Amino acid sequence: MTNNSTIDRKDFLKQVGMGFGAIMLMNCLQSCSETEIPDPNPMPNTGKLDFSIDITASGNTALQTKGGFLVVSDKKVIIARTLADQWIAVSSACTHQGTTINYRANSNDFLCPNHQSTFSATGAVTKSPASSPLTKYNVTFSANTNTIRVFE
Repeated sequence: MTNNSTIDRKDFLKQVGMGFGAIMLMNCLQSCSETEIPDPNPMPNTGKLDFSIDITASGNTALQTKGGFLVVSDKKVIIARTLADQWIAVSSACTHQGTTINYRANSNDFLCPNHQSTFSATGAVTKSPASSPLTKYNVTFSANTNTIRVFE
């Protein structure tokens, strides 16, 4: 009398070998195809701020004028174009209580509208109650593409 619920070793190894062979064949065919498997992390996050904006894009046009400024909320950065046509970028949150600051072109500084703390163009505190400076970022401007790059 034979038991139909068991499999002999030869059949077991044959099925395992066929399964393994199918997996290997699938991987080989995929690696030979024209399309590549995308890198799951193509630009590793270094933790450093680095982004670019087009000043001609809708919402960025304030930077087309000397004395204009733009707060890039998702990056927590304020970018200003001075009356001398220089670019400044600092962290946009006042170091006192986190209120978003504004740029004042005539005095070339930043003002917190909440408690009137002021910061120089380099981010240094010039009037309390804030006691810590703003983070200052590097800025480059490409006239060819009307693009500003802000980075650490």
